[in-house]
Amino acid sequence: MKLLITLALVLAGTGLAAADTLTKEQCVDAHSRGQDAKEQGKLSLARKLFLTCAQSSCPAAVQGDCARFADDLTSLQPTIVLVARDGNGNDLPNTTVYIDGQLIVTNLDGKPVDVDPGNHTVKFQNGTKEEVVTVVIGSGEKGRTVAARFGAPTPPPVAPVVTAPTQPTTPVEPPKPKSRTTHPTGSLPMLLTGAGLAVIGTTIAFIGASKVPDNCSLSTNQCTAPPGDPVFDDASSGARTMNIGIAVGAIGVAALAGGVVWYFGGAKTTTESPTQVAPLVSPDSAGVAVSGRF
Repeated sequence: MKLLITLALVLAGTGLAAADTLTKEQCVDAHSRGQDAKEQGKLSLARKLFLTCAQSSCPAAVQGDCARFADDLTSLQPTIVLVARDGNGNDLPNTTVYIDGQLIVTNLDGKPVDVDPGNHTVKFQNGTKEEVVTVVIGSGEKGRTVAARFGAPTPPPVAPVVTAPTQPTTPVEPPKPKSRTTHPTGSLPMLLTGAGLAVIGTTIAFIGASKVPDNCSLSTNQCTAPPGDPVFDDASSGARTMNIGIAVGAIGVAALAGGVVWYFGGAKTTTESPTQVAPLVSPDSAGVAVSGRF
């Protein structure tokens, strides 16, 4: 029976005699003290006392109660697992742990440790460093991890900053001056008017020529017809219209030619200076100076 296996291990801690040497009074005393420890929430001590009085040398009634109480407390007994790590998460087994000021272990092996339910102060000591953790353990809680971390994580190495080579700066060329060509003010209207008169005059001349009968010749000013024939009047009207058109066209051509000569011959080319902006500061005011052609 598992109670008997652990019995010899707890006898010294309870201050009672070894197995098979307990008197009836000692068995009853262990049973009574176990009850008191259980009511006070000291489950670890109560369990040890009940294991003591559960041995075969105790009276059967006491032995039965103690064995049953010890089994009940085994399920209620909380356990914790103590863990210590450095800043990078590596285990630190060579760590000493105190719970509520009592030394528990001097080397961590990952095995569960019995504790009573309630509030506990757990102090981890590794070398000269200490870490204190406060925990509240519930009844029946098994294998809860209580951990301490010593130090901060080691930061990763910083990669060197590679600076791109500086590109040579291309000099900014100043804006080139712009050329501006101006023409005489009336030259363009004269040119356009002349072109229009030339077109109108040509049209009128063609209309007049079309009114001359076919049996009349403009080059000889003669018609093949008997005297008094109406063709003579038609030929005379057409010749006058044609002459008017020729005159208007001639004026238009002359105006067109004069306008062209005046437009191109009177043209002037000037160079525009680029607009420049410069700060202007005087004892009484400040601003910017703008120079150029607008």
